[in-house]
Amino acid sequence: MGAMPELAQPQMRFEIIDEKISRGRTKPPKSSLERLIYNSENIATLLTSRRELKNLRFDELDLLRDIRDLVEADPNKFESLKNPFEFRREIRAKILPNYITQAFIRMTQEKLLNELLRTSRLGAEQDSLVTALVFLQSHIDLGLALEDNPLWEIIFNLSIKDGFKFIDSLTVLIEGLDSLKVSDPEVLTRDPLILQKTKQICQWPIFWKQLIIHQEIQPFEGVISSILRGDLMIEIYFDEMVHLPYFLFQLFRSELHNDNFLSEIIPDAAKETLAQQLYQTILKSVEKDLPFLLPILIKRIQAFLKKTRSKDHQAQLELALEQLKAKEQFANNIFLITLLAAKISMKKYWENQRDRFFFFTILKNPMDAKNYYDYGHILLKQKLTPTAEKLFDCAIEIDPKSFWGYWGLGFSFLKSNKLPDSERLFDSALKFAQQGAIHNPNKFRRELFLIKEDMKKLKEKKFKMQSVQQPQIDLFSFL
Repeated sequence: MGAMPELAQPQMRFEIIDEKISRGRTKPPKSSLERLIYNSENIATLLTSRRELKNLRFDELDLLRDIRDLVEADPNKFESLKNPFEFRREIRAKILPNYITQAFIRMTQEKLLNELLRTSRLGAEQDSLVTALVFLQSHIDLGLALEDNPLWEIIFNLSIKDGFKFIDSLTVLIEGLDSLKVSDPEVLTRDPLILQKTKQICQWPIFWKQLIIHQEIQPFEGVISSILRGDLMIEIYFDEMVHLPYFLFQLFRSELHNDNFLSEIIPDAAKETLAQQLYQTILKSVEKDLPFLLPILIKRIQAFLKKTRSKDHQAQLELALEQLKAKEQFANNIFLITLLAAKISMKKYWENQRDRFFFFTILKNPMDAKNYYDYGHILLKQKLTPTAEKLFDCAIEIDPKSFWGYWGLGFSFLKSNKLPDSERLFDSALKFAQQGAIHNPNKFRRELFLIKEDMKKLKEKKFKMQSVQQPQIDLFSFL
């Protein structure tokens, strides 16, 4: 055999340089696992920094309360804890099924997708949002155990962290204020101080004793018990009890500037007095507002009866309806007081945006008729006219020489074509606004102009209605 020809050596496509890479110029690429860990850590930053994602949390106080219940159920296990990681995992396994509802999953998905579409920034933030959506999809498609899903773990940890900001509120709700020591009462809660004080008293057993001594409460016992347990909810809004913040303010106004207003230690005898005073204060508001609220309340209970399938609830509500329709004033007062006390006591009933906005608007100064006027106009825009008119009425009661209530009520009557009443109220509004402007001509210049403009609209409306109602004269009837 002849010698094999020597093959030409292929030319190298890459030149290998045996030279150390200078530090700082390039970094080795992250592995998939490293990127996943980095993105997971960055999800927490996004959920804390992005405005639209900040409320992607479980209810912090409910979460803390549930954890407390788990720990108290087996305190020995907690005290002899050797593996905190496994214990936290066990807590998540027991608690998360109550929080990861279909509604929460849907909300999480919408918020993450919206944020991903909204952001114009590429890189780490976008990668983290995509990672969060992958974790979410793993729950939907793969059924990954809740306690092992990184997204739910991150939200769980952030919710607890947020909850610790309001840990004093939790102490208030669970233990009362007697054992609480704080230098600044406002750190207790995001709620107005007056409402927080009311909430404190409503949680005392001695306050409920003031209510259950009345036989009239018996038809309502089942309903109130279900409400306090969270099994039943009857809609009632604080702005339908328009006199309540005013009377609460009157009760507490002398103590509001006291540094120990919330955190003072209250003896039992003083608690009994305060409970009685609060009971009488709510009763005054109920007596004012029940005639307005009773028909609304009956309609709501009737509507609820049609929807509920619980026989226990049906029986309780039917009995309550009989009592409410009987129009026995005192019994119905007791029902409404217990309903209000339950609502004030329970966080999930109070944290309705409408309730919160009402209290923050009115409690800026419950003696200022303008606050009632402002909130009433908001309700008019929402077509809640009867409630708005109650607010304007309340403004007149609180300050009969201020023009705000007359003006608001006159404007509402103008819209509903009650022209004679509207004219009378506008006249009063103009008179009191002019009196207020005597000492300070520039103070109500805008309001005076607007009242006069409303009066012009009233005159135009009257003229149009008269021209429509005026019978036409037939000039040729004599022929």
